Amino acid sequence: MEKRDTTDEQAFRAARAICRRHAKSFYFASVFLPRAKRDAAYAVYAFCRMIDDAIDQPGDAEDSKPAPPSTLAASCCSTNSLEQRLEMFRARLNDIYAERLELPLPEFRSEEQHALRAFALTVHRYEIPQEYFMELAEGCRMDLTITRYATWNALEKYCYRVAGVVGLIMSCVFGLQHSDAGKQAVQMGNAMQLTNILRDIQEDFERGRIYLPLEDMARFGYSERALSEGTVNDAFRELMKFEIARARTMYQESSAGLCWLADDGSRVTAATMAVVYSGILNAIETQRYDIFSRRAGLSTPQKLRRLPAAWKLARRRPEDAVPRVF
Repeated sequence: MEKRDTTDEQAFRAARAICRRHAKSFYFASVFLPRAKRDAAYAVYAFCRMIDDAIDQPGDAEDSKPAPPSTLAASCCSTNSLEQRLEMFRARLNDIYAERLELPLPEFRSEEQHALRAFALTVHRYEIPQEYFMELAEGCRMDLTITRYATWNALEKYCYRVAGVVGLIMSCVFGLQHSDAGKQAVQMGNAMQLTNILRDIQEDFERGRIYLPLEDMARFGYSERALSEGTVNDAFRELMKFEIARARTMYQESSAGLCWLADDGSRVTAATMAVVYSGILNAIETQRYDIFSRRAGLSTPQKLRRLPAAWKLARRRPEDAVPRVF
């Protein structure tokens, strides 16, 4: 029993390390969670990162050498087509949920293999539906097959698959106490993804993708050519103002559901995520919407200064109005 406990502890440490490197905003907010939930959240975020690595890989290269099936990415190796990778991922996920996950002895496991163990323990303890992770995989498919979104409705479906569903997953860990609040968890995830999109416009364009709805670009008279040239003109500023207002409305509306999370640090953590992520919108405005010159973001002191707003959201009762903190 002692050996098993030690092995599991090592598994959650590995998940924490992955989360610390790749999910900095959540890692910052997770300090408020009780340890069991914090470990579970790290395991989920680590696995979400591994999904992206497993699905979003280079195409078939004849000179590629398949890696041994020791990690999620290796088991969906890049020598396979996208459909094959998705099917392999589904099979791997089935094994995890059926408790058939096979890993090397603990002393021979990689960081990702330890994190897979932590994830397997987490999904069973918190009863996270398997289909949520398949939605995430489908979101990775969209990243590889869709480069433009004509309307907000189309983009919103993408946001759900890559971020909104993460809100549902984390609700399982945080302890959602009202069935209707699931919709608000999805909307919060969508707001964060829209924030990512506005911050990463240039980076995404360099990868051949435009996530700004084409109907919005047309509405404000901002062309793809102007985007390619990094033009920040009145049209672009008005477009960004419109999208930022949309994101803020989503944050405000979805924050009404925070009061239905467990009052054990889960509310404060989710509220901190909301105010920190929405702070990126402020950073974009501070740069006068010039997201081409430098990436908008918050320093640690700036994140700390937003904590009182998170506390207001977390202390709100269901009958109270949502504080205007966004």
